[in-house]
Amino acid sequence: MFELLLVALLVAILGMMAVPLVTSVAQQLRLRGAAWQVAGDLRLARQRAVTLRTRMRVCLASCAISVPSGTYSVEIDRGTPSSPNWASEAGTIVKLPRDVNISASATATFASTGMASGCTFTLTNAVGTFQIAVNPAGQVRVCRGSCS
Repeated sequence: MFELLLVALLVAILGMMAVPLVTSVAQQLRLRGAAWQVAGDLRLARQRAVTLRTRMRVCLASCAISVPSGTYSVEIDRGTPSSPNWASEAGTIVKLPRDVNISASATATFASTGMASGCTFTLTNAVGTFQIAVNPAGQVRVCRGSCS
């Protein structure tokens, strides 16, 4: 009986030691997944801009729809270059995991040629940072930490 209690106590202690490790791994996976989700939406916005021959953007602020913190909108220009009329393509925002914060140096806007306004998105949480860089040629690059 004593041996059984001792084994149960050791299993409980090992379990308590593993919880912070599992939590940290889960946070890292959520951050990396969010970074790849944003990068995928940026690449899709570029592809749609070229296919539809119009401008597309990934927006965090001053968007066509309300974009709360931790979310973004993929938008299409239904106007003209001199008079843009931005509209949310899906009609909804894209939500990131609640422990992931997102910011951007500018709004990523893709021309019908695939060229882009260069910008950098930064995603952070308690365990790290990822950056997604969009260069003027429209290429999207994901970096752990900083892309500079």
